[in-house]
Amino acid sequence: MPGPDDERAGPPAVVLPDGAEPRYGRLMASRTRDHEPPAAPAAVAVVLGAVTLYLGAVIPAEATVRHMVLCAVFGIVAVLSGWRAIAIAGRRRGPRAWAWVGVAIAAVGLVSFGWQALVIATGGAVPPPPWAPYLTP
Repeated sequence: MPGPDDERAGPPAVVLPDGAEPRYGRLMASRTRDHEPPAAPAAVAVVLGAVTLYLGAVIPAEATVRHMVLCAVFGIVAVLSGWRAIAIAGRRRGPRAWAWVGVAIAAVGLVSFGWQALVIATGGAVPPPPWAPYLTP
């Protein structure tokens, strides 16, 4: 029979701070809340969305591949970050609104990027977008 000092006696008793009572019932098994502030991913979505819009609207003559990869990565991260902010914002209107703004800006940037990439990939068979009429593949 194991004694009180034996390691096989079982796990040690939980020590609670002074005045704390143990919780029982539904609260013990409830899912923990997400503690990330929704304004952080919403701000990231807006900033990266603006960068994506710029990168999607302006295609340089040199380092085009690097430019296009950065635009795609920033756009995808902006959309995912905005979606995360929308998911965790709950009823908070400010972070939800800014997250939607970031997603919308990033989506417009990705569409403009896709159009210009299509012009370059097809060798000019697709007409260039109106904001870049002198785009040459």
